Amino acid sequence: MVFHRRSDPTPPEPAQALVRRPDRPMAAPAQLTPVSGGMAGPDESVIGSDLTIEGQAITIRSRGTLRVNGDIQADLHCRQIDVGRTAIITGAIAAETVHVHGRVNGAILGQKVTLHSTAEVEGDIHTLSLSIEHGASFDGRSRRVKDAAEIAPQIEKGSGPAGIVTPSSSSTQPQAVPPPFPMYGSSDTQ
Repeated sequence: MVFHRRSDPTPPEPAQALVRRPDRPMAAPAQLTPVSGGMAGPDESVIGSDLTIEGQAITIRSRGTLRVNGDIQADLHCRQIDVGRTAIITGAIAAETVHVHGRVNGAILGQKVTLHSTAEVEGDIHTLSLSIEHGASFDGRSRRVKDAAEIAPQIEKGSGPAGIVTPSSSSTQPQAVPPPFPMYGSSDTQ
């Protein structure tokens, strides 16, 4: 048997440094930024494992996807949330899609909620669809909702809880419907 060694492939060219020239604007950064466990897209926000957010009556809102790996004591509202393995969330979560790999102490509202095998959830879940993988820990009640509007996240600042009419609403008849869960840090009692 005869083996032939192939020539080494040419090494990739080194990345060129961005140099700002007065006659041209600086190039925009790439659309995707690497993060642990995947890529962050342009509509994705990441709360890293080295970040802790604490305080009274804090609400975090994101119009896109929120990836949490840190320690958060706040209510979270976003389109999609991915609670990482190292995450500890103390507060309510409201999102269209919720993936929990870490720890949540509070209510979860979402159209589709998935508790992965490493999840630890202590709180009620209000959802249209719930999936719990083998190994996940869940201590609370689950409630299947009939109307997705009652669990919709409050993504825009100033929007009231589901069912409550705000000044920006077009309805002429206000509905006095309490929110489906108490908000973390809220001093309102109904």
